[in-house]
Amino acid sequence: MKNLVKFSKAWMLALLCVLFLGVGIKAEAAPGTVTGLKQTGHNTTAVQVEWKKVTDAAKYKVEYCENSSFSGNIKSGEISTNSGVIGGLTAGKSYYVRVSAIDASGNVGTASSKIEVVTCPSKVSGLKQTKAENEKISLSWNKAAGASYYRIGYVKSTSSKPTYKNVTTNSYSFKASANSQYAVAVLPARKSSTGYIASNDYTQTTMATLPGKISSVKMYASGSDTKPTANIVDFTWKRSNAAAGYEYEVYGSGKKPIVKKSVANQNSKTILVREKSKKLKNGQFMKIRVRGYVKIGRTKKYGKWSDYTYFAKYPTGIKKSMVGNRASDGVKISWKKVSGATNYTVYVTKNPRSTKWSKVTTTKKTNCVIKKCGKSALTTYTNYYYRIVANKKVKKTTYKSDTDWYNSFRIVTSYY
Repeated sequence: MKNLVKFSKAWMLALLCVLFLGVGIKAEAAPGTVTGLKQTGHNTTAVQVEWKKVTDAAKYKVEYCENSSFSGNIKSGEISTNSGVIGGLTAGKSYYVRVSAIDASGNVGTASSKIEVVTCPSKVSGLKQTKAENEKISLSWNKAAGASYYRIGYVKSTSSKPTYKNVTTNSYSFKASANSQYAVAVLPARKSSTGYIASNDYTQTTMATLPGKISSVKMYASGSDTKPTANIVDFTWKRSNAAAGYEYEVYGSGKKPIVKKSVANQNSKTILVREKSKKLKNGQFMKIRVRGYVKIGRTKKYGKWSDYTYFAKYPTGIKKSMVGNRASDGVKISWKKVSGATNYTVYVTKNPRSTKWSKVTTTKKTNCVIKKCGKSALTTYTNYYYRIVANKKVKKTTYKSDTDWYNSFRIVTSYY
């Protein structure tokens, strides 16, 4: 976000003119009166002023004071150009300036009308989010000494059109899009009676509404690279734009979670989490749910839980045997029961890397006979690959065990 006004150190070096205490001036015929005095620049400790040139002026006397009556501690200096910088000031304060022309003989003209000049307040500190709601963000910050108002800018992370508002208090709330993150900035400013605005840089941070309900939660994979029974399960879900992180719970057959953890958000469309625990048992359907959270200070504020997603690892205890003496009699396979399963589906293929697996059967039993691969009967000296998938139906949704693992068999002829 751009600052309202910005001055660099180069500007200070280029324009800084040392204003020194004035010397005695002869009271003779005076040059013209200075007009057009105005403030043209600022920072926290200096102001820049300029005015119209006076024809017979050899130099100018600049006076400034902290009160409009020019009583008390009046400081002054002389300068040869019609612009200059007054330094050594305090942030977020008003000062009053007037300028007189001095001719070559040292005669001083009538002083210009005084103007109020202002330094900018120091940058705000303590900017923080104080409340997160579904479609609202609240924030606050420490007051900046001398600020007439604060300019607030905020923009959604997926947008390029910021919104700006001016407020006089050190807190603010704005309507926000659900499940969204925002860049929020606050700029302190002081305004003079002439309308000049002295502002500082923005203080910026990230804020968000409450995360929405997490979706697309599923088991991505289970087991290790070589062992389907390893106590490892990878989960994925759709990233939340608002969440700083997520909390997930995994349940077995009981009412209490067997795993409960938090993870930070990830810079990807899909969140991937690997859970490694002996509590992730083989031979049963389990379930997981996820919710996003934002941080308000040290406190986590949570969005809604996702729906439960049921999952199971690959069935265990798999065995195979010939049914008869011929390949066409088929191969019987069996497996251990998967607790919570509604039924089982068995698939077969000649190419395990193929996406086309032929369905053998769907059964409530824990065994079946494979006689064909697609429409073709089994033959000897051919490698066959089969996959057992446990199914669990919950209302209208069917959940499946891990579909990546598979087993194989090969029928050969024995001679006696």
